[in-house]
Amino acid sequence: MSAGRQRGFLSSRQGLVLLGLLFMTPAFVAWVMHNSSEEGWRPEGTTNRGMLVHPARPLIFPADMMIAGVSANDYLQGKWTLLYIGDSDCGEVCNNNLYKMRQVNIAQNENMKRVQRLYLVREEELSGTPGALLEKEYSNMEVALFPDTQAQQLTPDFLIEGVSMEGAERVYIIDPLGNLMMYYPADADPGGMLKDLKKLLKYSKIG
Repeated sequence: MSAGRQRGFLSSRQGLVLLGLLFMTPAFVAWVMHNSSEEGWRPEGTTNRGMLVHPARPLIFPADMMIAGVSANDYLQGKWTLLYIGDSDCGEVCNNNLYKMRQVNIAQNENMKRVQRLYLVREEELSGTPGALLEKEYSNMEVALFPDTQAQQLTPDFLIEGVSMEGAERVYIIDPLGNLMMYYPADADPGGMLKDLKKLLKYSKIG
């Protein structure tokens, strides 16, 4: 093969690789970041950074569950979702997590609209002080009821390391294809959450 043809072949091959990278699925982007040495994706002995759910878990909500006027499954398409699951009482840990989600979202600056926040309330109805507080403090966050009748279908998906969604007090990241792919414990450092999300938005061209 001549030098010119070889350069052309390599150029074409490199172009295909770059094209593939451009459209990598969010879950694969997370896997690449997890296995890269850049800044140490998840330092041992710390809870600052997200814990990958591997393989990512496609979330299929009940067909009749609505969020923001659309089906829950449609709502999760096209954007990165920061999710918290709790009850209408929303105590200190709940409020801390909702606050972290809000601040991390705002800190994305020009990418802010690529991220949405969702609070699923494990109750039949939302009323009283918690409802008013959520509306006042977190006006751009969607709140949806998530009673047992609907939550049962997703119980296996949110069972991670033997801990179910009940009382886990975790913040979850759902990719723009509706896959559960990362989570943070209740005491996670928001700085780590911010860095993780910035990387996901940087490397993923989906959502």
